[in-house]
Parts: sequence; structure tokens; C-alpha cells
Amino acid sequence: MNIDVRLLSKDENIDLNSLLRAVSRVNERCGAIVLFIGIVKGLVEGNSRVRVLEYTSISNACIKIMEKIAREESEKYKLSQVTIWHRLGALEPGEVTVIIAVVAEDRKSAFRAAEEILERVKREAPIFKLEKRDDGEFWIIGDEMRVKREVK
Repeated sequence: MNIDVRLLSKDENIDLNSLLRAVSRVNERCGAIVLFIGIVKGLVEGNSRVRVLEYTSISNACIKIMEKIAREESEKYKLSQVTIWHRLGALEPGEVTVIIAVVAEDRKSAFRAAEEILERVKREAPIFKLEKRDDGEFWIIGDEMRVKREVK
């Protein structure tokens, strides 16, 4: 199994063609690659406009946790490759935040694994999201919970 886990800065280039070329050559028995690309939403909670979504992390701990997730899901679904790349920094709507790529023998395993990896990264990795909107700043907890940041 191959694992590629990275925290990327806002300015690091992501070459999806190179990624796909690399993962497609991992194992001749594999017939499925699932690639998930997360982007910053421009509108949330109805019509609240997002200006910036700022990602910070406890980097060393985050890498270790994402590697653990990749190993465990790889074993569970018999994956040949797991890639988890997450951006840090202030990202604007439409910018790429996270990329997850999995290579599996079949599509069902690939889809399930990619979804589980994403959900686990959201729940377990120490990545913190501060949403800066027209109507204030909000910490995002989990998928949907938003807590208004009190500025003193």
C-alpha cells in the first residue's frame, strides 16, 4: 500500500494530471480511482457570503492522524493507494481545500473508502476552520456546526 499525506500551503501548486498519472500506475489489479476535491463554498446557511475560509492545524499531529486514517482505511478496503492532501491558510470561495484519491480493485470499495477517509479527516484531524463572512466570523465544528467568534 502507498500512502501520500501532506499539508499544503495556499500557494502550493496542485497538479491533478500528475497525481492521476502517479496513482493509475500503482497496481495492475486495480480498476478504480476515486478522486474527491473539496472547495470553499461561497454561500452558506442560506445566503451568507463567505469571503475567506482560514485553515490552521497542529501540523505534526495532523500528519500522524491522517497517516493513521489512510493506513486503517487502506487495510479495511484493500486499497493500493491513499492520497490525502489538505491545504492550510486563507482560502477564497472556489479554491481547493482538500484532495483525497484512493485506488482500489473495484469502484464500490473505492467510493466507500474515499467517503470514509474524508469523514474521518473532518472528525479526527486537528484542522481548524474559521469562516470569515459578511455577517461575522464563525468557527466551523465538524461538518455544519458554526459558532460565532466573539471579538473582544
